[in-house]
Amino acid sequence: MSGSTSVVTYGNFVRPARQGVLGLPMGVALLCIPLVVGVVLMLVQTWYLAAVGTAVLGVVAAGLAVVGTRQGRSIYSRRLLLGAHRRKTARGDNLYVAGPAGKVPDGSFTLPGLMAPSALSQHADAFGTPFGLLHLRGARHYTVVLEAYPDGDALVDQARIDSQVAHWGAWLGQLALDEDVVGASVTVETAPDSGVRLTRMVQANLVEDASAFARTVIEDVVRELGTGSPIITTRIAVTFSGRSHDGRGRDRGVATMAEEIGNRLPVLLASLWETGAGTSVRACTAQDIVDFTRTAYDPTVATQVEQARAEDGTGLTWAEAGPTFADDQVEQYFHDRAVSRSWQMYEVREGQFHSNALTRLLEPNGGVLRKRVTLLYRPVPAGQAADAIEAELNNAIFTGSQKQQVSARQRARLAYAHKAGEEEAQGAGLVRFGVIVTVTCAAQADFPRLERLVPSLGNQARLRLRPALGNQAVAFQAALPLGLVLPEHSMLPAQLRDYL
Repeated sequence: MSGSTSVVTYGNFVRPARQGVLGLPMGVALLCIPLVVGVVLMLVQTWYLAAVGTAVLGVVAAGLAVVGTRQGRSIYSRRLLLGAHRRKTARGDNLYVAGPAGKVPDGSFTLPGLMAPSALSQHADAFGTPFGLLHLRGARHYTVVLEAYPDGDALVDQARIDSQVAHWGAWLGQLALDEDVVGASVTVETAPDSGVRLTRMVQANLVEDASAFARTVIEDVVRELGTGSPIITTRIAVTFSGRSHDGRGRDRGVATMAEEIGNRLPVLLASLWETGAGTSVRACTAQDIVDFTRTAYDPTVATQVEQARAEDGTGLTWAEAGPTFADDQVEQYFHDRAVSRSWQMYEVREGQFHSNALTRLLEPNGGVLRKRVTLLYRPVPAGQAADAIEAELNNAIFTGSQKQQVSARQRARLAYAHKAGEEEAQGAGLVRFGVIVTVTCAAQADFPRLERLVPSLGNQARLRLRPALGNQAVAFQAALPLGLVLPEHSMLPAQLRDYL
Protein backbone atom coordinates (compact mmCIF):
# COMPACT_ATOMS: atom_id res chain seq x y z
CA MET A 1 0.00 0.00 0.00
CA SER A 2 1.36 3.40 -0.92
CA GLY A 3 0.01 6.74 0.16
CA SER A 4 0.32 10.49 -0.28
CA THR A 5 -0.94 13.49 1.63
CA SER A 6 -4.46 13.23 0.17
CA VAL A 7 -5.13 9.92 -1.58
CA VAL A 8 -4.34 6.39 -0.46
CA THR A 9 -3.86 3.86 -3.25
CA TYR A 10 -3.42 0.09 -3.28
CA GLY A 11 -1.64 -2.33 -5.58
CA ASN A 12 1.18 -4.87 -5.83
CA PHE A 13 -1.04 -7.71 -7.03
CA VAL A 14 1.09 -10.51 -8.45
CA ARG A 15 -0.09 -13.67 -10.14
CA PRO A 16 1.82 -16.70 -8.79
CA ALA A 17 3.62 -18.33 -11.70
CA ARG A 18 7.00 -19.67 -12.71
CA GLN A 19 8.36 -17.88 -15.74
CA GLY A 20 10.52 -19.81 -18.18
CA VAL A 21 12.75 -18.68 -21.04
CA LEU A 22 11.44 -16.74 -24.06
CA GLY A 23 8.25 -15.84 -22.24
CA LEU A 24 7.10 -19.46 -21.98
CA PRO A 25 5.58 -20.85 -18.78
CA MET A 26 8.08 -22.82 -16.76
CA GLY A 27 6.22 -26.07 -17.34
CA VAL A 28 6.32 -25.62 -21.13
CA ALA A 29 10.00 -24.64 -20.97
CA LEU A 30 10.83 -27.79 -19.02
CA LEU A 31 8.95 -29.95 -21.51
CA CYS A 32 11.10 -28.46 -24.28
CA ILE A 33 14.29 -29.87 -22.71
CA PRO A 34 13.68 -33.49 -23.86
CA LEU A 35 12.80 -32.13 -27.29
CA VAL A 36 16.11 -30.25 -27.54
CA VAL A 37 18.02 -33.31 -26.36
CA GLY A 38 16.25 -35.44 -28.98
CA VAL A 39 17.10 -32.98 -31.77
CA VAL A 40 20.77 -32.95 -30.72
CA LEU A 41 20.90 -36.74 -30.75
CA MET A 42 19.35 -36.78 -34.22
CA LEU A 43 21.99 -34.36 -35.47
CA VAL A 44 24.72 -36.54 -34.00
CA GLN A 45 23.30 -39.50 -35.93
CA THR A 46 23.16 -37.28 -39.07
CA TRP A 47 19.38 -37.60 -39.23
CA TYR A 48 19.07 -34.03 -40.45
CA LEU A 49 15.60 -34.24 -41.97
CA ALA A 50 14.10 -35.82 -38.87
CA ALA A 51 15.89 -33.27 -36.68
CA VAL A 52 14.53 -30.34 -38.69
CA GLY A 53 11.00 -31.75 -38.68
CA THR A 54 11.08 -32.41 -34.94
CA ALA A 55 12.44 -28.92 -34.25
CA VAL A 56 9.75 -27.27 -36.38
CA LEU A 57 6.98 -29.25 -34.68
CA GLY A 58 8.39 -28.37 -31.26
CA VAL A 59 8.61 -24.66 -32.06
CA VAL A 60 5.04 -24.62 -33.41
CA ALA A 61 3.72 -26.51 -30.37
CA ALA A 62 5.53 -24.20 -27.94
CA GLY A 63 4.50 -21.11 -29.88
CA LEU A 64 0.84 -22.07 -29.72
CA ALA A 65 1.11 -22.11 -25.92
CA VAL A 66 1.86 -18.37 -26.06
CA VAL A 67 0.36 -17.07 -29.31
CA GLY A 68 -2.90 -19.01 -28.95
CA THR A 69 -3.61 -17.65 -25.46
CA ARG A 70 -7.04 -16.07 -25.10
CA GLN A 71 -8.48 -14.77 -21.83
CA GLY A 72 -5.61 -16.34 -19.95
CA ARG A 73 -6.17 -19.80 -21.46
CA SER A 74 -3.86 -21.41 -23.97
CA ILE A 75 -5.26 -23.31 -26.91
CA TYR A 76 -4.37 -26.56 -25.14
CA SER A 77 -6.24 -25.68 -21.93
CA ARG A 78 -9.33 -24.68 -23.90
CA ARG A 79 -9.25 -27.96 -25.83
CA LEU A 80 -8.83 -29.92 -22.61
CA LEU A 81 -11.73 -28.11 -20.93
CA LEU A 82 -14.09 -28.64 -23.86
CA GLY A 83 -13.01 -32.26 -24.23
CA ALA A 84 -13.57 -32.94 -20.55
CA HIS A 85 -17.03 -31.39 -20.75
CA ARG A 86 -17.94 -33.50 -23.78
CA ARG A 87 -16.90 -36.65 -21.94
CA LYS A 88 -18.90 -35.56 -18.90
CA THR A 89 -21.95 -34.96 -21.08
CA ALA A 90 -21.55 -38.34 -22.79
CA ARG A 91 -21.58 -40.05 -19.37
CA GLY A 92 -24.60 -38.01 -18.28
CA ASP A 93 -22.72 -36.50 -15.34
CA ASN A 94 -23.79 -32.99 -16.33
CA LEU A 95 -27.40 -33.75 -15.38
CA TYR A 96 -28.59 -33.84 -11.78
CA VAL A 97 -32.06 -35.07 -10.90
CA ALA A 98 -32.99 -35.26 -7.21
CA GLY A 99 -36.02 -36.37 -5.28
CA PRO A 100 -37.79 -39.73 -5.11
CA ALA A 101 -37.58 -40.21 -8.89
CA GLY A 102 -34.05 -38.87 -9.19
CA LYS A 103 -30.51 -40.18 -9.05
CA VAL A 104 -29.92 -39.52 -5.36
CA PRO A 105 -29.97 -42.90 -3.55
CA ASP A 106 -32.02 -41.73 -0.54
CA GLY A 107 -34.44 -39.65 -2.62
CA SER A 108 -33.44 -36.37 -0.98
CA PHE A 109 -32.66 -32.97 -2.50
CA THR A 110 -29.05 -32.71 -1.38
CA LEU A 111 -26.62 -30.33 -3.02
CA PRO A 112 -24.88 -31.70 -6.13
CA GLY A 113 -21.21 -31.75 -7.02
CA LEU A 114 -18.47 -30.94 -4.54
CA MET A 115 -20.98 -30.08 -1.81
CA ALA A 116 -22.73 -33.46 -2.00
CA PRO A 117 -20.81 -34.99 0.96
CA SER A 118 -21.53 -31.99 3.18
CA ALA A 119 -23.40 -32.00 6.48
CA LEU A 120 -24.92 -29.12 8.45
CA SER A 121 -25.29 -28.93 12.23
CA GLN A 122 -26.00 -26.24 14.81
CA HIS A 123 -23.96 -25.42 17.90
CA ALA A 124 -23.46 -22.59 20.40
CA ASP A 125 -20.44 -20.32 20.75
CA ALA A 126 -18.71 -19.24 23.97
CA PHE A 127 -21.57 -16.81 24.74
CA GLY A 128 -24.32 -19.32 24.00
CA THR A 129 -25.25 -17.79 20.64
CA PRO A 130 -26.26 -20.44 18.08
CA PHE A 131 -24.34 -20.82 14.82
CA GLY A 132 -24.48 -23.24 11.91
CA LEU A 133 -21.45 -25.36 11.05
CA LEU A 134 -20.92 -26.86 7.60
CA HIS A 135 -18.80 -30.01 7.48
CA LEU A 136 -17.34 -31.15 4.16
CA ARG A 137 -16.30 -34.69 4.98
CA GLY A 138 -13.97 -35.48 2.08
CA ALA A 139 -11.83 -32.35 2.49
CA ARG A 140 -12.18 -32.31 6.31
CA HIS A 141 -13.28 -28.69 6.17
CA TYR A 142 -15.53 -26.87 8.62
CA THR A 143 -17.17 -23.59 7.64
CA VAL A 144 -18.97 -20.93 9.64
CA VAL A 145 -21.00 -18.26 7.81
CA LEU A 146 -21.28 -14.69 9.10
CA GLU A 147 -23.88 -12.17 7.99
CA ALA A 148 -22.76 -8.55 7.91
CA TYR A 149 -24.73 -5.32 7.63
CA PRO A 150 -22.30 -2.76 6.18
CA ASP A 151 -23.31 0.88 6.17
CA GLY A 152 -21.59 1.65 2.85
CA ASP A 153 -19.46 4.68 2.11
CA ALA A 154 -22.22 7.28 1.79
CA LEU A 155 -21.57 10.34 3.98
CA VAL A 156 -18.35 8.73 5.26
CA ASP A 157 -15.15 10.73 4.95
CA GLN A 158 -12.19 9.27 3.09
CA ALA A 159 -10.04 8.97 6.21
CA ARG A 160 -12.63 6.70 7.80
CA ILE A 161 -12.85 4.60 4.63
CA ASP A 162 -9.07 4.21 4.51
CA SER A 163 -9.13 3.10 8.14
CA GLN A 164 -11.78 0.47 7.36
CA VAL A 165 -9.74 -0.87 4.44
CA ALA A 166 -6.66 -1.07 6.68
CA HIS A 167 -8.60 -2.98 9.35
CA TRP A 168 -9.94 -5.37 6.69
CA GLY A 169 -6.40 -6.06 5.53
CA ALA A 170 -5.36 -6.65 9.13
CA TRP A 171 -8.31 -9.04 9.59
CA LEU A 172 -7.22 -11.07 6.57
CA GLY A 173 -3.62 -10.98 7.77
CA GLN A 174 -4.71 -12.32 11.14
CA LEU A 175 -6.31 -15.32 9.40
CA ALA A 176 -2.91 -16.14 7.90
CA LEU A 177 -1.41 -16.44 11.38
CA ASP A 178 -3.72 -19.36 12.11
CA GLU A 179 -2.78 -22.39 10.04
CA ASP A 180 -6.21 -23.94 10.62
CA VAL A 181 -7.89 -21.31 8.40
CA VAL A 182 -7.69 -22.53 4.81
CA GLY A 183 -10.01 -20.03 3.15
CA ALA A 184 -12.44 -17.17 3.48
CA SER A 185 -14.92 -15.51 1.17
CA VAL A 186 -17.09 -12.40 1.02
CA THR A 187 -20.31 -12.65 -0.97
CA VAL A 188 -22.33 -9.55 -1.86
CA GLU A 189 -25.71 -10.60 -3.27
CA THR A 190 -28.24 -8.24 -4.81
CA ALA A 191 -31.82 -9.11 -5.68
CA PRO A 192 -35.16 -7.33 -6.18
CA ASP A 193 -36.93 -6.67 -2.91
CA SER A 194 -40.06 -8.79 -2.53
CA GLY A 195 -41.77 -6.15 -0.40
CA VAL A 196 -42.58 -8.59 2.42
CA ARG A 197 -40.60 -6.69 5.05
CA LEU A 198 -42.16 -3.31 4.23
CA THR A 199 -45.65 -4.80 4.14
CA ARG A 200 -45.26 -6.50 7.50
CA MET A 201 -43.77 -3.39 9.08
CA VAL A 202 -46.64 -1.20 7.87
CA GLN A 203 -49.31 -3.67 8.93
CA ALA A 204 -47.76 -4.00 12.38
CA ASN A 205 -47.81 -0.23 12.93
CA LEU A 206 -51.20 0.57 11.39
CA VAL A 207 -53.79 1.37 14.07
CA GLU A 208 -57.40 0.31 13.76
CA ASP A 209 -58.85 3.82 13.99
CA ALA A 210 -56.60 5.26 11.26
CA SER A 211 -58.29 7.66 8.87
CA ALA A 212 -59.25 6.60 5.38
CA PHE A 213 -56.79 9.09 3.91
CA ALA A 214 -53.90 7.68 6.00
CA ARG A 215 -54.81 4.13 5.00
CA THR A 216 -54.94 5.09 1.32
CA VAL A 217 -51.56 6.82 1.46
CA ILE A 218 -49.82 3.98 3.27
CA GLU A 219 -51.32 1.37 0.92
CA ASP A 220 -50.05 3.36 -2.07
CA VAL A 221 -46.59 3.55 -0.49
CA VAL A 222 -46.46 -0.20 0.00
CA ARG A 223 -47.78 -0.90 -3.50
CA GLU A 224 -45.42 1.50 -5.30
CA LEU A 225 -42.27 1.33 -3.18
CA GLY A 226 -42.44 -2.18 -1.75
CA THR A 227 -40.62 -3.79 -4.67
CA GLY A 228 -38.82 -0.81 -6.14
CA SER A 229 -35.45 -0.93 -4.41
CA PRO A 230 -33.04 -3.87 -4.43
CA ILE A 231 -32.05 -5.81 -1.35
CA ILE A 232 -28.33 -6.25 -0.68
CA THR A 233 -26.99 -9.08 1.48
CA THR A 234 -23.39 -9.52 2.59
CA ARG A 235 -22.10 -12.80 3.98
CA ILE A 236 -18.62 -13.90 5.02
CA ALA A 237 -17.61 -17.57 5.10
CA VAL A 238 -14.55 -18.72 7.04
CA THR A 239 -13.31 -22.27 6.43
CA PHE A 240 -11.20 -24.18 8.94
CA SER A 241 -9.23 -27.36 8.41
CA GLY A 242 -10.27 -30.23 10.65
CA ARG A 243 -7.09 -32.25 10.10
CA SER A 244 -5.33 -33.36 13.26
CA HIS A 245 -1.88 -31.99 14.08
CA ASP A 246 -0.34 -35.38 14.91
CA GLY A 247 0.89 -35.91 11.35
CA ARG A 248 -1.81 -38.43 10.43
CA GLY A 249 -4.26 -35.88 9.04
CA ARG A 250 -7.30 -37.48 10.66
CA ASP A 251 -10.56 -35.58 11.03
CA ARG A 252 -10.85 -34.16 14.53
CA GLY A 253 -14.62 -34.53 14.44
CA VAL A 254 -17.62 -32.21 14.53
CA ALA A 255 -17.78 -31.93 18.33
CA THR A 256 -14.13 -30.91 18.70
CA MET A 257 -14.22 -28.43 15.83
CA ALA A 258 -17.55 -26.94 16.97
CA GLU A 259 -16.08 -26.25 20.42
CA GLU A 260 -12.89 -24.77 19.00
CA ILE A 261 -14.67 -22.57 16.44
CA GLY A 262 -17.30 -21.56 18.98
CA ASN A 263 -14.62 -20.28 21.33
CA ARG A 264 -12.98 -18.23 18.57
CA LEU A 265 -16.17 -16.97 16.93
CA PRO A 266 -16.78 -13.97 19.26
CA VAL A 267 -13.27 -12.68 18.53
CA LEU A 268 -13.82 -13.02 14.78
CA LEU A 269 -17.08 -11.09 15.03
CA ALA A 270 -15.68 -8.34 17.22
CA SER A 271 -12.66 -7.81 14.97
CA LEU A 272 -14.97 -7.19 11.99
CA TRP A 273 -16.64 -4.12 13.49
CA GLU A 274 -13.90 -1.73 12.41
CA THR A 275 -13.70 -3.12 8.85
CA GLY A 276 -16.95 -1.51 7.68
CA ALA A 277 -18.94 -4.72 8.11
CA GLY A 278 -21.13 -3.00 10.70
CA THR A 279 -21.63 -3.49 14.41
CA SER A 280 -24.42 -6.06 13.97
CA VAL A 281 -22.36 -8.84 12.41
CA ARG A 282 -23.73 -12.19 13.49
CA ALA A 283 -23.19 -15.85 12.77
CA CYS A 284 -25.80 -17.51 10.57
CA THR A 285 -27.77 -20.32 12.13
CA ALA A 286 -28.22 -23.65 10.40
CA GLN A 287 -31.70 -22.60 9.28
CA ASP A 288 -30.32 -19.39 7.77
CA ILE A 289 -27.82 -21.38 5.70
CA VAL A 290 -30.50 -23.78 4.48
CA ASP A 291 -32.87 -20.98 3.49
CA PHE A 292 -30.44 -18.83 1.50
CA THR A 293 -29.03 -21.93 -0.23
CA ARG A 294 -32.51 -23.03 -1.28
CA THR A 295 -33.24 -19.53 -2.57
CA ALA A 296 -29.99 -19.48 -4.56
CA TYR A 297 -30.92 -22.64 -6.43
CA ASP A 298 -34.52 -21.55 -7.01
CA PRO A 299 -34.87 -17.74 -6.79
CA THR A 300 -38.56 -17.95 -7.69
CA VAL A 301 -39.35 -19.13 -4.14
CA ALA A 302 -37.59 -16.16 -2.52
CA THR A 303 -40.87 -14.44 -1.59
CA GLN A 304 -42.33 -17.60 -0.04
CA VAL A 305 -39.13 -18.26 1.90
CA GLU A 306 -39.02 -14.70 3.22
CA GLN A 307 -42.68 -14.84 4.20
CA ALA A 308 -42.19 -18.15 6.00
CA ARG A 309 -39.11 -16.86 7.82
CA ALA A 310 -41.10 -13.86 9.05
CA GLU A 311 -43.74 -16.18 10.54
CA ASP A 312 -42.91 -19.65 11.91
CA GLY A 313 -39.85 -20.45 9.76
CA THR A 314 -39.49 -22.49 6.61
CA GLY A 315 -38.81 -25.81 8.31
CA LEU A 316 -36.49 -26.83 5.48
CA THR A 317 -33.58 -29.15 6.21
CA TRP A 318 -30.14 -29.41 4.62
CA ALA A 319 -31.34 -32.46 2.66
CA GLU A 320 -33.96 -30.21 1.01
CA ALA A 321 -31.72 -27.24 0.16
CA GLY A 322 -30.49 -28.46 -3.23
CA PRO A 323 -32.12 -28.26 -6.64
CA THR A 324 -34.61 -30.72 -8.06
CA PHE A 325 -33.01 -30.51 -11.49
CA ALA A 326 -29.70 -29.10 -12.72
CA ASP A 327 -27.96 -29.13 -16.10
CA ASP A 328 -24.31 -28.08 -16.30
CA GLN A 329 -23.55 -26.76 -19.78
CA VAL A 330 -20.40 -25.22 -21.23
CA GLU A 331 -21.21 -21.57 -20.48
CA GLN A 332 -24.39 -21.70 -18.39
CA TYR A 333 -25.97 -23.62 -15.56
CA PHE A 334 -29.68 -24.50 -15.49
CA HIS A 335 -31.10 -25.14 -12.02
CA ASP A 336 -34.78 -25.58 -11.21
CA ARG A 337 -36.66 -22.60 -12.69
CA ALA A 338 -33.65 -20.38 -13.36
CA VAL A 339 -30.43 -20.26 -15.35
CA SER A 340 -27.10 -18.84 -14.19
CA ARG A 341 -23.80 -17.87 -15.73
CA SER A 342 -20.58 -17.34 -13.79
CA TRP A 343 -17.53 -15.30 -14.69
CA GLN A 344 -14.19 -15.75 -12.95
CA MET A 345 -11.26 -13.41 -12.58
CA TYR A 346 -8.19 -14.50 -14.53
CA GLU A 347 -6.03 -11.39 -14.34
CA VAL A 348 -5.63 -8.16 -12.39
CA ARG A 349 -4.54 -5.17 -14.39
CA GLU A 350 -1.32 -3.61 -13.24
CA GLY A 351 -1.44 -0.22 -11.61
CA GLN A 352 -2.91 1.37 -8.54
CA PHE A 353 -6.38 0.94 -7.10
CA HIS A 354 -8.57 3.17 -4.98
CA SER A 355 -10.86 2.10 -2.17
CA ASN A 356 -13.97 2.36 -4.40
CA ALA A 357 -12.62 0.19 -7.23
CA LEU A 358 -15.33 -2.48 -6.83
CA THR A 359 -18.28 -0.10 -6.50
CA ARG A 360 -19.65 -0.50 -10.03
CA LEU A 361 -19.17 -4.27 -9.98
CA LEU A 362 -21.09 -4.63 -6.71
CA GLU A 363 -23.98 -2.39 -7.70
CA PRO A 364 -27.35 -4.06 -8.47
CA ASN A 365 -28.26 -4.65 -12.11
CA GLY A 366 -31.80 -4.60 -13.38
CA GLY A 367 -33.48 -7.47 -15.17
CA VAL A 368 -31.86 -10.29 -13.16
CA LEU A 369 -33.16 -12.52 -10.38
CA ARG A 370 -29.91 -12.68 -8.45
CA LYS A 371 -26.40 -11.30 -8.76
CA ARG A 372 -23.55 -12.49 -6.57
CA VAL A 373 -20.05 -11.08 -6.44
CA THR A 374 -17.79 -13.30 -4.35
CA LEU A 375 -14.25 -12.49 -3.33
CA LEU A 376 -12.33 -15.65 -2.48
CA TYR A 377 -9.36 -15.45 -0.13
CA ARG A 378 -6.73 -18.05 0.71
CA PRO A 379 -4.39 -16.81 3.46
CA VAL A 380 -0.85 -18.07 3.01
CA PRO A 381 0.32 -19.54 6.34
CA ALA A 382 2.86 -17.35 8.10
CA GLY A 383 5.43 -20.14 7.88
CA GLN A 384 5.11 -20.25 4.07
CA ALA A 385 4.79 -16.53 3.32
CA ALA A 386 8.53 -15.90 3.36
CA ASP A 387 9.15 -18.77 0.92
CA ALA A 388 6.42 -17.52 -1.42
CA ILE A 389 7.86 -14.00 -1.47
CA GLU A 390 11.37 -15.35 -2.03
CA ALA A 391 10.12 -17.42 -4.96
CA GLU A 392 8.47 -14.33 -6.49
CA LEU A 393 11.66 -12.32 -6.00
CA ASN A 394 13.76 -14.98 -7.74
CA ASN A 395 11.21 -15.21 -10.55
CA ALA A 396 11.26 -11.43 -11.04
CA ILE A 397 15.07 -11.41 -11.15
CA PHE A 398 15.14 -14.31 -13.62
CA THR A 399 12.58 -12.68 -15.92
CA GLY A 400 14.47 -9.39 -15.96
CA SER A 401 17.81 -11.08 -16.67
CA GLN A 402 16.60 -12.52 -20.00
CA LYS A 403 16.79 -9.13 -21.74
CA GLN A 404 19.65 -6.71 -22.09
CA GLN A 405 17.34 -3.78 -21.40
CA VAL A 406 14.91 -4.29 -18.54
CA SER A 407 11.46 -2.83 -19.14
CA ALA A 408 9.70 -0.50 -16.74
CA ARG A 409 7.15 -3.20 -15.94
CA GLN A 410 9.87 -5.67 -14.97
CA ARG A 411 11.59 -3.06 -12.81
CA ALA A 412 8.30 -2.34 -11.06
CA ARG A 413 7.72 -6.06 -10.48
CA LEU A 414 11.16 -6.40 -8.90
CA ALA A 415 10.55 -3.34 -6.72
CA TYR A 416 7.18 -4.73 -5.61
CA ALA A 417 8.80 -8.05 -4.71
CA HIS A 418 11.38 -6.30 -2.53
CA LYS A 419 8.68 -4.21 -0.87
CA ALA A 420 6.50 -7.28 -0.20
CA GLY A 421 9.48 -8.93 1.46
CA GLU A 422 10.01 -5.90 3.70
CA GLU A 423 6.33 -5.77 4.69
CA GLU A 424 6.25 -9.50 5.41
CA ALA A 425 9.29 -9.15 7.64
CA GLN A 426 7.37 -6.48 9.57
CA GLY A 427 4.44 -8.85 10.18
CA ALA A 428 2.19 -8.30 7.16
CA GLY A 429 0.19 -11.26 5.84
CA LEU A 430 0.12 -12.73 2.36
CA VAL A 431 -3.22 -13.63 0.81
CA ARG A 432 -4.21 -15.17 -2.51
CA PHE A 433 -7.54 -13.98 -3.85
CA GLY A 434 -9.95 -14.48 -6.71
CA VAL A 435 -13.33 -13.15 -7.84
CA ILE A 436 -16.42 -14.96 -9.14
CA VAL A 437 -19.46 -13.11 -10.51
CA THR A 438 -22.67 -15.13 -10.86
CA VAL A 439 -25.80 -13.75 -12.47
CA THR A 440 -29.08 -15.68 -12.30
CA CYS A 441 -31.91 -14.95 -14.74
CA ALA A 442 -35.32 -16.35 -15.47
CA ALA A 443 -34.53 -17.22 -19.09
CA GLN A 444 -31.53 -17.82 -21.30
CA ALA A 445 -32.54 -14.92 -23.55
CA ASP A 446 -31.46 -12.42 -20.88
CA PHE A 447 -27.75 -13.23 -21.22
CA PRO A 448 -26.74 -11.57 -24.53
CA ARG A 449 -26.88 -8.20 -22.77
CA LEU A 450 -25.01 -9.50 -19.73
CA GLU A 451 -22.22 -11.03 -21.84
CA ARG A 452 -21.01 -7.49 -22.53
CA LEU A 453 -22.11 -5.83 -19.31
CA VAL A 454 -20.42 -8.06 -16.71
CA PRO A 455 -16.91 -8.07 -18.27
CA SER A 456 -17.14 -4.30 -18.72
CA LEU A 457 -17.98 -3.88 -15.05
CA GLY A 458 -14.93 -6.00 -14.27
CA ASN A 459 -12.77 -3.80 -16.48
CA GLN A 460 -13.90 -0.74 -14.55
CA ALA A 461 -12.71 -2.52 -11.41
CA ARG A 462 -9.41 -3.30 -13.21
CA LEU A 463 -10.29 -7.00 -13.11
CA ARG A 464 -10.44 -9.17 -16.20
CA LEU A 465 -13.31 -11.66 -16.14
CA ARG A 466 -13.98 -14.67 -18.33
CA PRO A 467 -16.78 -17.27 -18.40
CA ALA A 468 -16.15 -20.38 -16.32
CA LEU A 469 -15.77 -22.56 -19.41
CA GLY A 470 -17.06 -26.07 -18.73
CA ASN A 471 -17.13 -25.43 -14.97
CA GLN A 472 -20.34 -23.48 -14.49
CA ALA A 473 -21.75 -25.79 -11.80
CA VAL A 474 -18.53 -25.65 -9.78
CA ALA A 475 -18.26 -21.87 -10.12
CA PHE A 476 -21.90 -21.49 -9.06
CA GLN A 477 -21.24 -23.39 -5.83
CA ALA A 478 -17.94 -21.62 -5.19
CA ALA A 479 -19.74 -18.25 -5.40
CA LEU A 480 -22.15 -19.28 -2.65
CA PRO A 481 -21.07 -18.48 0.93
CA LEU A 482 -20.63 -22.14 1.79
CA GLY A 483 -16.85 -22.22 2.27
CA LEU A 484 -15.91 -24.21 -0.81
CA VAL A 485 -12.13 -23.84 -1.27
CA LEU A 486 -11.58 -24.96 -4.86
CA PRO A 487 -7.76 -25.49 -4.84
CA GLU A 488 -8.20 -27.98 -1.99
CA HIS A 489 -10.27 -30.17 -4.35
CA SER A 490 -7.91 -29.99 -7.32
CA MET A 491 -6.08 -33.11 -8.45
CA LEU A 492 -3.02 -31.03 -9.39
CA PRO A 493 -0.66 -29.92 -6.61
CA ALA A 494 -0.28 -26.18 -6.07
CA GLN A 495 3.36 -26.23 -7.20
CA LEU A 496 2.44 -27.87 -10.51
CA ARG A 497 -0.37 -25.34 -11.12
CA ASP A 498 2.14 -22.49 -10.68
CA TYR A 499 4.42 -24.06 -13.28
CA LEU A 500 1.54 -24.37 -15.76
